[in-house]
Amino acid sequence: MAQAEKLNAPATTTGPRWFDGLDGLRALAAFLIVLHHAGFASGLTFTSDWVGPFLARMEIGVPVFFLLSGFLLFRPFVAAQFAGERPSDVVGFWLRRLVRIFPAYWLAYFVLLAVGAISVVGIAGYPANGLLAHIYRPLWVKSGITQSWSLGTEISFYLVLPGLALIGARLGAGRSINRQAIRLLTFCAGLAALSLVFRLGMHTVSPYWANSYGAVSRLWLPSYLDVFGTGMGLAVLSAWAEHRSLVAGYLASITRRVWPWYLAALVMYWMVCTQLELGRGLEMGTFPMEVARQTFYLGVALAMVFPVIFADPQRSLIVRFFCHPVMAFLGSISYGVYLWHQAFLTWIRHILDWPEFQANFLVLVAGASLGSAAVAYVSFRLLEQPLMAKVRRWLAARS
Repeated sequence: MAQAEKLNAPATTTGPRWFDGLDGLRALAAFLIVLHHAGFASGLTFTSDWVGPFLARMEIGVPVFFLLSGFLLFRPFVAAQFAGERPSDVVGFWLRRLVRIFPAYWLAYFVLLAVGAISVVGIAGYPANGLLAHIYRPLWVKSGITQSWSLGTEISFYLVLPGLALIGARLGAGRSINRQAIRLLTFCAGLAALSLVFRLGMHTVSPYWANSYGAVSRLWLPSYLDVFGTGMGLAVLSAWAEHRSLVAGYLASITRRVWPWYLAALVMYWMVCTQLELGRGLEMGTFPMEVARQTFYLGVALAMVFPVIFADPQRSLIVRFFCHPVMAFLGSISYGVYLWHQAFLTWIRHILDWPEFQANFLVLVAGASLGSAAVAYVSFRLLEQPLMAKVRRWLAARS
């Protein structure tokens, strides 16, 4: 009985401090992608047996982004559900998300097209890339801003998330918060299972090989529901902890020390880099190896994100690092860095007349990081931030 009373007591920890450091994590994820592409462009990924395998797997930054999206975007829906309130306006949610993604993307897309830094396949490829629908056709998927495939996946998640939240609310209707949370966590686990079923089905219909729908389907939202679903599960735990002190206490206890989580992330990263038969660059492994790779990527992302959400920043040097103002600033412009860095890698090679796969890795990293960060800052201050502020004001007036 005492334990039941404790379970139903309000949590004493406050939620906002749990989210300190997520911008810093976003910055780390973005610059891991820069390192990944610089390794490819310089050739170091293919020529070095020591560092090459690790550069080849630094695409791990994308699952970190996806997991953070699942957490941050699903949490308001869960918090409203647990509080017995109506969820936020769906149209407003979609508008905020679309304005966050498309203006900065269109700026990069049209500028890079105009200067010849990117190319598009076919007339229909232009609107497909512009609307981030190019990931659904093998002919288009490697054109335009090539790393923008992940934005197409993100947009898909934004579109279906209110529906997923509605399903979650129906599952928990009329039940206690504890039962709602358990049902929501089960629902999130079901999404992860659905991801594997989808990938297996697509592989059966169209096996993984270059320019097949089976290959590009691994970029679609259903293939990444395990990652998004895990982030959604973290959102459930976070909102649950605000209502139940036992949950809050348990989460605080398992994140009291953050370094074991990051040690586990490093071990899993080492394993996926060295212990699996995975190719480097654009080469794909067998279906079982691709499943293993994504599972390890999810494990690494979870081990990185989980303690930053739930640990006390004052008790961990790692979390304090992610909370540092410099990391927070880099996180705020990380989207622009993600959009622009590939172009700077190309421009640096051309300016210095370096052949493809024969460039200085450190010069590429420094130039692409500084150049893309500078453009990203301008884009953030003059385009993204003002537009988001206008949308917030319009939605506030509308309500």
